[in-house]
Amino acid sequence: MADDVFEGIENALSIIVSTTERSESMKKELKQTTFEIVGTLRKLIVKLTVSRDSKTSAISELEARVSKMKAELDACRGRNAEVHGEPFLTRRQEPAKITARDVAPSGGRDRKLYSEALRLQKNSKLFKQTVTAKGNQSPETIKGLLKSKINPTEIKVRTNTFKSFKNGKVLIKTNSKKEIEVLEKDINAKCEGQLEANIHKLRNPRLVIFNIPEDIPTGNLEDTLIAQNPDLNLKKGDIHARFSYVTKKQIRNLVMEVGAQTRKLLLQKKVRLGWLLRKIEDYLVANRYFKCSSFNHRFRE
Repeated sequence: MADDVFEGIENALSIIVSTTERSESMKKELKQTTFEIVGTLRKLIVKLTVSRDSKTSAISELEARVSKMKAELDACRGRNAEVHGEPFLTRRQEPAKITARDVAPSGGRDRKLYSEALRLQKNSKLFKQTVTAKGNQSPETIKGLLKSKINPTEIKVRTNTFKSFKNGKVLIKTNSKKEIEVLEKDINAKCEGQLEANIHKLRNPRLVIFNIPEDIPTGNLEDTLIAQNPDLNLKKGDIHARFSYVTKKQIRNLVMEVGAQTRKLLLQKKVRLGWLLRKIEDYLVANRYFKCSSFNHRFRE
């Protein structure tokens, strides 16, 4: 392409020279100036051509050196893989070193880190139900009555947890929703008048909006979001504002409860509130018993 450009420029200069030579009315000084300019342009074109050729040669030389270095690197990787007995690129990563943030809390091996408690709370897929007595019966009596009247093998239910609390309730956990529903139905049918089973309902996801303006009250949040964000197609009842709190830096954040689909929609973009755009994130708080400073359980448990 560059050769075509240079050739076009040379042809244009030749036309200028030939036109000047044929013109009889042009002054001698003007003809001389035109010839000098054309000569200067031709010299510059020659210099550009030489510079281009030298750079092309240098690029070719660099490409050859890069290809040679790549071949040497591949050979080195092959030798390294043979020494270690596994491919270089698929080497197992070493476990991350324990940092100051990952140090386990004092008080024994059973203590959980804050990050572990959050992960367990988020990834837990167990289904729970609570069994209570309709009279004044102890938890051990409730457990004995369940064992005598309910046979998990018969109804094909696998229980993961079967324990009692001091408040007189018994907790049962299973792996699937179907199993917990079958167990609840069987307990209420065979122990009617004595025991009552209630499945724990999963709470809707909670989101937090950071730095809420003071002129937007908690009760008016849903109307404000619907009015100022028509592109989200929110409807009345999709958002339930729960409470707001103020951080140490005097920033007001607001926690709201939404459905699963609304949560996915809100996490993808910022929302308009008043004159501002605000970010939304998941509101995650790990349960903690402050008497023993361990996570993922409360004093009732």
